[in-house]
Amino acid sequence: AAGDQEALERLVEGLVMSGLAMQAHASSRPASGAEHQFSHLWEMEGLGADQRPPLSHGFKVGIGSIAVAALYERLLDRDLGDIDVDALAAAWPTADQVARDVEAVHSIDGVRTAAVAESLAKHVGPEQLAERLELVRTRWPELRERLVGQLLPAAELAEMLRAAGAPSRPADIGVSAETLRDTYYRCRTIRRRYTVLDLAAETGVLESCVEELFAPGGFWA
Repeated sequence: AAGDQEALERLVEGLVMSGLAMQAHASSRPASGAEHQFSHLWEMEGLGADQRPPLSHGFKVGIGSIAVAALYERLLDRDLGDIDVDALAAAWPTADQVARDVEAVHSIDGVRTAAVAESLAKHVGPEQLAERLELVRTRWPELRERLVGQLLPAAELAEMLRAAGAPSRPADIGVSAETLRDTYYRCRTIRRRYTVLDLAAETGVLESCVEELFAPGGFWA
């Protein structure tokens, strides 16, 4: 059908453009953000490795994409132009605190060691954090407008995956609500790449955003 042909053409175009973007950037960054950190953490911990065939990387990224889209919706509902930069900088953990906190949330030796190294690689001091947060505060209206115009709603993304016959709920790939909630916090630690997870953490809203997602009436409730 004409509609199927158009959808296939758009899919191929998207794949080609993402490949070209990665080549131009000399990094997977244009096509791999927070959603991949969900998948990578689950893979590092063996989710679906015992299945035959093993659980698809794409299936895990799909659930991660919905999870991140839902997080963006909660973040965009906030006015980051009102953040208290001084208070956030004063409460920012030291590198030693970060290392201890990361060690505490990973039980697999290799994952723990790598997560500490990755987390410390992107850790900044309070002065650098304050500079970054000042940029967020002043540019938030423009940034928010651009994000709203570009991001797909989580519910729409889930429906698209269902229409394609792919998993659209965490339970479809064996991930419980408790594991998913925990992943929002722990997957930030496994890559030095800056994502929306870091933005939410640095602006002090990650925990409240995640809790809203799992509260009654929330996206994952």
